[in-house]
Amino acid sequence: MQIAIIGGAGTIGSTVAYSLSIMDPELEIFLVDIDQDSAEGHALDLSYSSSHLCNPVGTSTPLVDSNVIKTLPLPSLHDLNPDLLIITASLPRPVNSSSKSSTKGWRLEFLKLNKPLITSIGTYLESMTPIPVIVVTNPLDRITYHLWKSSNWPRKFFVGYSLSEQARMAYYISQLKQVAPSDVYCPVLGEHGDYVVPIFSRAKVQNMPIEFSPQERQNLTEQVRDAAYEVIRLRGTEDSSRWVTGRGVSLLALALLSDNISSPIPLSVPLEGEYGFNDVCLIVPVLFSNRTVTKIVEWDLSKEEKIELQSAYNSIKSDCVL
Repeated sequence: MQIAIIGGAGTIGSTVAYSLSIMDPELEIFLVDIDQDSAEGHALDLSYSSSHLCNPVGTSTPLVDSNVIKTLPLPSLHDLNPDLLIITASLPRPVNSSSKSSTKGWRLEFLKLNKPLITSIGTYLESMTPIPVIVVTNPLDRITYHLWKSSNWPRKFFVGYSLSEQARMAYYISQLKQVAPSDVYCPVLGEHGDYVVPIFSRAKVQNMPIEFSPQERQNLTEQVRDAAYEVIRLRGTEDSSRWVTGRGVSLLALALLSDNISSPIPLSVPLEGEYGFNDVCLIVPVLFSNRTVTKIVEWDLSKEEKIELQSAYNSIKSDCVL
């Protein structure tokens, strides 16, 4: 199997490549980046690290073969025709992005920076045979929309990675209820940003439905919404939530390649009437077959959840203008 990462020399792209190399040593991973030297450096270092898997410390018995990790110029992507494409390409995050008070402003600024980059990638993709694409570049929902539109590919090939919110929600609920994160399920829909919509009506702890007080719901929502900003505040705008994203994107990529997804996954996808929304990308539950989106599942939501989903749509829609 072959995966190409456009933006592979960046913080997120290289972290995804590292996670993939650990999770599946048989993958061929190609780093595509305008900074060819940096991409080559990451490819070499990742190749060295893969040697630890095939030559374990303390034994002379090889365990697995080492990954093939190479660089690739964008014009050669057409000839490679990988099984999956991951988009992490991005310009540097705006300097005020750690401030929760200026969130909308910096996201719009980030969109202005990344939109030309992403549409140029989409225009290039137009000449290729469609393949599954996982978008990671922020602001996610808006970038996924513009990449889809500029590629002229069917919408079923595009998903925006948005599982970090669900992972964070599992963490915070586990802290609140004193259980393991693996015992928690609470999907998060809406926007990958301020307008997250936790679906508490479907929350479960140890596979049993659980209710939260209004104050608990508010606190959990704020914790999940603000988690990324706290990481940026602590580590600086040059860094990001690379670890939760790197592992989450890798798990999603391998699940898609295995074509063995049986339950809905909340991801940002183009909508054409689902949930009453059109011409926008929003995080909703989706099902897959043959590595592409085959169904957008329309859950029965509470009145409050419907209102919050509408707010998320309103936040994103005005930015989905070509």
